[in-house]
Amino acid sequence: MRKYLLCMTVLASFVFNACNKESDIEKSLNAKKLSDVKVPEGFTWESSRNVTFNIDITDNSFGNLLSVVAIYGPDSKLIAKGSAGVGKPFTTTAYLPNTITEAYIIRTAPDNSNTSEKVTLNKTDINVSFAKSATTVSNTKSGNKVLATSPNCTSGCDQTVAINNNYQTITISGGKTFCVSGSNKVINVSFTNGGGTLRLCGSNITIQDLDDNKINDPMKIVVTEGATITFDDKNNKATNFNQNNNTFENYGTVTFNGGINLAGILTNNGIMNVVGEYSTETQTDPQTIHTNNGSITVNGLMDVGSNSLFYNNGSIKTTDFRVFNHATFFNYCKLWVTNEYDHSTIMKNYGYIRVDSKTFINGTSELGQYNGAQLTTKDIKINGTIKGYNNTSLVKVTNETELTGAGTITGALQYCDANGLEKNLGTINGGATLACSLLVPISSCNPEGNGTPTIIDTDGDGVPDNLDDYPADATKAFINYAILGGADAGATVTFEDMWPIKGDYDLNDVVMSYQLKIISNASNTVVQVDGNYTLTARGGIFHNGFGIEFPITRSAVSDVTGATLEAGQTKAVIILFSDMHKEMYYMNTRLEDPKSPSVAYSFSFKVTDGTKLSDFGLNEYNPFIWSQDAGRGAEVHLPGKTPTSLANTSLFGTGDDKSSPSQKKYYVTAEGYPWAISVPIKSFTYPIEGKDIITAYLKLPEWITSGGTKYKDWYSNTTNDYRNKENLFVP
Repeated sequence: MRKYLLCMTVLASFVFNACNKESDIEKSLNAKKLSDVKVPEGFTWESSRNVTFNIDITDNSFGNLLSVVAIYGPDSKLIAKGSAGVGKPFTTTAYLPNTITEAYIIRTAPDNSNTSEKVTLNKTDINVSFAKSATTVSNTKSGNKVLATSPNCTSGCDQTVAINNNYQTITISGGKTFCVSGSNKVINVSFTNGGGTLRLCGSNITIQDLDDNKINDPMKIVVTEGATITFDDKNNKATNFNQNNNTFENYGTVTFNGGINLAGILTNNGIMNVVGEYSTETQTDPQTIHTNNGSITVNGLMDVGSNSLFYNNGSIKTTDFRVFNHATFFNYCKLWVTNEYDHSTIMKNYGYIRVDSKTFINGTSELGQYNGAQLTTKDIKINGTIKGYNNTSLVKVTNETELTGAGTITGALQYCDANGLEKNLGTINGGATLACSLLVPISSCNPEGNGTPTIIDTDGDGVPDNLDDYPADATKAFINYAILGGADAGATVTFEDMWPIKGDYDLNDVVMSYQLKIISNASNTVVQVDGNYTLTARGGIFHNGFGIEFPITRSAVSDVTGATLEAGQTKAVIILFSDMHKEMYYMNTRLEDPKSPSVAYSFSFKVTDGTKLSDFGLNEYNPFIWSQDAGRGAEVHLPGKTPTSLANTSLFGTGDDKSSPSQKKYYVTAEGYPWAISVPIKSFTYPIEGKDIITAYLKLPEWITSGGTKYKDWYSNTTNDYRNKENLFVP
C-alpha cells in the first residue's frame, strides 16, 4: 500500500509539474509584455551564431602566388574573403544569422579559374580543402539558382506505405500523397481516379511498367534525398510518364532502364542515369519543362524537342544530343556529348559544351553564345547561325570546319580553328573574329578553359591584381564586412537605458544600425577597420553615449578619424557620441511628434599589432551605451557581453541586474531578460514609444520560449501574422 501511495505521489508530482510547465508556455505565448515571457535557462537572445571556416589549398600549380577564397551566403552576399595557398590556409570566424543554413565557398586561382563547394552550416566548424581545379560540376548553385530542399516521408503524407513484399502494388488516387519506404524490392505503381503524389524514400527499389498509367489527372513522382530508385520496363521499353499535368522530381539517385519519355515538369536535383533514349514529349498545356540542377548521364540519345524548354544548371553527359522542333535549350553549366550533336532550333549556351565527334548547326537554327561561353568540338558543319552575345565567347574546333553558304558566324565571338576553316562559303561578320587567343577561365562548369592568362601582381604582395581589392597597395588586399552582406547590408542594436532597473521593453531608447568593413592584407592580418553607424532613434530620457569595444588592445590602434579612441581603456574602445540629446533633437519614437533625420557616423582606424582575421572575427563586437546622468561607469551592453575597463562593476547585482562575473553572466535579470538586443538587418523597424516589443513582433515570444529554434526570422518577416504594424514606428 505504501509503495502504491508513493507511486501515486510521484505520478501526481510529475503531472503537476508538466501541467505547470505547459501553463508557463501558454502564459508566455499569451503574454502582453516581454517580462511575462518565460525565458529558458541559458537563453542568449542571439539571432546569430559564430561559424569558423578553415579553407586549405593543396593545388601547387601556381607556386607562391596566392588564391582567393570567398564565402557567400545563399543570397550571394559576401560572408568573408581572404588568401590561401599551399600550407597557408584561410581561417575566419563569421557571425552568421541563424536563418542562414548553407554557404558557398569559391576558390579563385591566380589564372581566374575557380572551384566551388556548397556546405551545410549544421556545425560551428566548417573544413574544406581545394585540390587542382575540379573536372566535375560542384554541388553548388549554378546560374544563381539554389537547389531546393528535399521532402521526406515523415511529414506531409496522407498515407505511409512500407514495402514488405516483391511485386506489391501501390495504388494512388484522390490527389493524395503516398509516402513509400523499404529496400531491395520490386513494386508496381498504379495512378487511378484523381491522381496524386508518389513520394519514394526507400533504397534499391525497382518500379516496373510505369507507362501503364494513362489517366489525365495530375500525377507526381518524388524521389527523395538518399533514395535509390530504378524504373524498369519488363519488355525493355522506355518508361513513359507523359500524360498531361505530370511532375517528376528527383533529389536522390534514379535510373531509367530502357530510356524515358516524359512530358510535363521534370526537375532533377540529384543523380539521374538513363540507359536508352531520353526524350521530352509534346505537351502544350502546361508546357513541357525539364530542369537539371544535378547530374544526368544518358547512355543513348538525348532528344529535346516538341516545343519543350530545358534548363541545364548542372552536368549532362550523353552519347548523342539533338534539339529540334521548336524546343529551346538553356545551358548554364556543362553539356558533354561523346558522339554527335544535332541542333535544329534554339540553343542558348551560357556555360560549356563539349562534343567529341561532330556538331551540326542546321538551317534556320541559332547557337547563341553568352558572356564568355565555350563550345569545343572535333568537327562542325554550320548551315545555321552561331552568334555571340554580350562578353566575347569562344567556339573551338579541333579538326574540321564546314561553313556552308547558308551559315553565319557573327557577334561577340572568337572562332578558333587552328587549321583554318577548311570549307568557308558562308558569312563571318558583326564583330566575330577568327582567332584562338580568348581567355576563358577554368571553372566548375568548364574544366577545359582556353588561353594563357597574364598574371600581374603590381604591389608584389602575392595576390594577383585581378583578385586584389587594393592591387596597388601592398599593405591591403581584402575587404570583409561585419555583419555579412557587403556594403548594402548590416545589423541593428537596440537598448533599454534604465539599467540596472528594468525598462518598458519598447527597446527604442537608443537604436543604432551599422556596418563595419574589416580590411586585411595578403597574410589575412587585419590592418584597418572602417565603420558606418546610424542613430535612428533616441527614445530614452537619459543623456546616453554610445561606443564599441573591439577585440584588440588600445595600443594596437592608430590614426583614428571620425571618432574618439577612449583613454583609460585596456582594449580599443571607439566613442561615437557622449550625449544623444545633442545628436538628435526629436526622439523618432512617437508618430505624433516631428521627426529628426537619422544621424550618420563614419570612422576609421588602423590596426598595427598583426592581429589575424581569424582572431579578430567578423561580428557585432561589443557595442554599449552609458548614461551621463548616472556616470560613465553605468554601461549597458548586450546580454553576455563583458564590461569595458571603465565600467562601474559595483552596480552589478543591484536593482534588477543579476550580473555575475564569476559565472560569466552579464547584463541580464534574474529571469533572463536583457537590456539590449541585436538583429542582423540594417533596416530594423522598432516599436513606437511605450509599446512593448512583443506587441509589435508577434512571433518573438515563441522564438524565446523555444530557445531560438522557432521563428528565427521573427525580426525580418513582414507578413501580418508576424507583426502588428500599428505598434511599429513607421512614419
